[in-house]
Amino acid sequence: MRRSIGILVLLLNFGLMIGTSYAQEVAEQHRERIKQLSPSIEKFEVEDAKNGVATGGILFVGSSSFTRWYHLQESFPNHQVLNRGFGGSQLFDILYFFDRVVMPYKPCQIFLYEGDNDIASGMSPEEYLEDVITFVRLVEVKLPGTRISILSTKPSPARVKWQTNYLKANQLVRNYTETKPHLQYVDVAQILYDQKGVLRPELFVEDLIHLNKNGYDIWESIIAPYLDDKALKTKK
Repeated sequence: MRRSIGILVLLLNFGLMIGTSYAQEVAEQHRERIKQLSPSIEKFEVEDAKNGVATGGILFVGSSSFTRWYHLQESFPNHQVLNRGFGGSQLFDILYFFDRVVMPYKPCQIFLYEGDNDIASGMSPEEYLEDVITFVRLVEVKLPGTRISILSTKPSPARVKWQTNYLKANQLVRNYTETKPHLQYVDVAQILYDQKGVLRPELFVEDLIHLNKNGYDIWESIIAPYLDDKALKTKK
């Protein structure tokens, strides 16, 4: 099903003709995830209708590691940043909702965080890379010139059994980002280990999956140098 979603998104967004029965089949397979995640997307749209849509800034899109970064705008006060993380998402969900969660903002730069839930749900590192490539291709076609900064998938104490696959996925993504000048790989994973190579539980909340304030402070220091100055706020 994941592969079908990726292929369908590519075909639809590139304006290629596909059979109606195929599209309906994929939509049916994805129905439960659409139902589960749609309230988050609708909430974004309500906020946009109320506050207006600012374009040309830096978009953070991904799973709950972004959703729970509640102080994101305070972390980067000099830049126009927007948080569109939605909890429980996997990268193929962003592909599905691309026109609603990415396109309206016409960002100059996108920070992407996924892979955490993807790998934990059984996706292989190679399959995750395929979805990364699909996402990049969509951005290249629909938002040409946009920089894409892909965060490494973080390990966590509660998901140690997937650690090997996380590391492999990160290496695959790192290698891929080196093939295109508008891509960046942002390593936010290694800092979560101590000098002995053991994950630092003091950087996580009680569930030992998500970061706490100290963890996000570290991410802030790593990400800040990658921010595109095109999105600097104009001083009044």
